[in-house]
Amino acid sequence: MQLKLLWDLQEIDLSIRALEQKIEEAPALSGVKELAEEFEALKRELSEKESLLKDNSKTLKSLEMRAQKIVDDRKELSDTMYGGTVSSIKELEQMQRKMELLAADKKKTEDDILILMESIEEQEGLLEKKVAELDKCKQELENKEATLAEDLDRFKSELASLKEARAKLVEKIETKYINKYNMLAEKHQGEALAKVEDDICGGCRVFISSAHRGHLYNPGAMVYCENCGRLLVRLDN
Repeated sequence: MQLKLLWDLQEIDLSIRALEQKIEEAPALSGVKELAEEFEALKRELSEKESLLKDNSKTLKSLEMRAQKIVDDRKELSDTMYGGTVSSIKELEQMQRKMELLAADKKKTEDDILILMESIEEQEGLLEKKVAELDKCKQELENKEATLAEDLDRFKSELASLKEARAKLVEKIETKYINKYNMLAEKHQGEALAKVEDDICGGCRVFISSAHRGHLYNPGAMVYCENCGRLLVRLDN
């Protein structure tokens, strides 16, 4: 009877160990960590693109203001040149040269504006795609986190039930059997007992000697495998 209880205890302990491993590995296996890292990377990339777009928008506004100032300067200079207030040929030549420089500056500024506008338009398109990509990643992350939380809750509930069942079972087992079980479980990675089937040790698959087989029918005897040292138990099917 005690060996049967020990076998049941071992089954529970192995289940507990498996569940604890599931709980430990669940976050990594769920893909949450990798997706969270991807999400943060997308956020950084989006922030960089937004910052670049903001800087370029400021630059565009500055160029547009510059272009308008050039237009205003040219008009003012033209009004002065042809208003009849300037009679000096040299001064008029200087003004004409300045008009040409302003014209060249105006053309360059307008070219820069066009190039920057095209760049901003492209950046806005990329930014829109990146926002959609981020939203999709966020949704996937939330779904995975929810699934992980559900799995962990289920595992922990199962673990609590197993530990409760274990505590009740331990109360029925004599101390000497528990002590022997604990010692062998530590030595054999949790598998202190081995079930005997067809006179073979279920732990190491070695035949049980005839001398040991007879003792297996004694309910109170503790018989050990001569090969692996596990406590042998014969269970009725």
